[in-house]
Amino acid sequence: MNNPWELDHHREQLVSVNIDAPQPQQLFLSVRGPPRTSPKQPVAIIECGAAATTRWWTVVQRLLCPTLRVYCYDRAGLGRSGHAVVFPRTASSMAFELERLFKTVAVEPPFILITHSYGAIITREFLARLPSPKQSVVGMLFVESNQEKTHQELLVSSHLSTSLSGLNSLVATGLHEDHQYSEAEVEAILNYESGTTTNTSDKPSAAISELENMESSARALADREQLQKHILSPNPITVMRGDITRDLRRLFKTSGVMHQGAEEIELFLEHFARVDRQLQREILQLSHSARLVQAKKSGHHVEATEPELIAGELLFKVK
Repeated sequence: MNNPWELDHHREQLVSVNIDAPQPQQLFLSVRGPPRTSPKQPVAIIECGAAATTRWWTVVQRLLCPTLRVYCYDRAGLGRSGHAVVFPRTASSMAFELERLFKTVAVEPPFILITHSYGAIITREFLARLPSPKQSVVGMLFVESNQEKTHQELLVSSHLSTSLSGLNSLVATGLHEDHQYSEAEVEAILNYESGTTTNTSDKPSAAISELENMESSARALADREQLQKHILSPNPITVMRGDITRDLRRLFKTSGVMHQGAEEIELFLEHFARVDRQLQREILQLSHSARLVQAKKSGHHVEATEPELIAGELLFKVK
């Protein structure tokens, strides 16, 4: 084995990936961790949420890298990756690009997949592309993850959605202060989210396309019936849930709408939490060896507020 992507303790660069398009896709890939000394040694892959980038996962990667080799990448059109070559940005097309990325750098399974929010839809499409999912993926960690029915059942009424428009969600939810990043790391996240950073991506068009195709991508995933087939059994999976209603409550409070209809909002938040809890529990059906972990101090971005909880769960799986 002389592949630097499997041996270097720290490596990051743009990778030119053939995706059967008129031009290759340039994807930013980062890896940290001990060298892979055996082809049977599992390595971890992180899949970020909708329109999010690797910068959100720097602390988790740093906590894991003394023990576990961890890969993280920016999807096309986001972060430090190049402009997206293929549109629309469906979960299936992004899973194909992920598959081609790891073939390009010659990193083969077994994998441990770590996924956040809408990234779970992409990761499960990636899972469907693997010829032997149970042999290729030896474990999964779902962090505040979406599933097939999330976009149908977790709806915010139009007038409440309107009240949140124009808000800086990172500031309104307190994430700009409530995190475990260094000053430089959180500044990089805030700059990117606000659009003030300079990079090679086309974040607006790629991000918008991801968001526009979330519901149709979830419906396409439902047709695969992965939950009903328990496709990862008996491999271990963990579903880690935060409290997204904490974030929503802070957003509503910042917007001032709490003063206009507090009772309606509290009823909505109770319903939202109940449905969200059930939807995330259903992900456990992917394997008969599954457990639910509740983060105690987090909203939606557990990787920002409790990265040690994520790292601890993964290291437990590796052991």
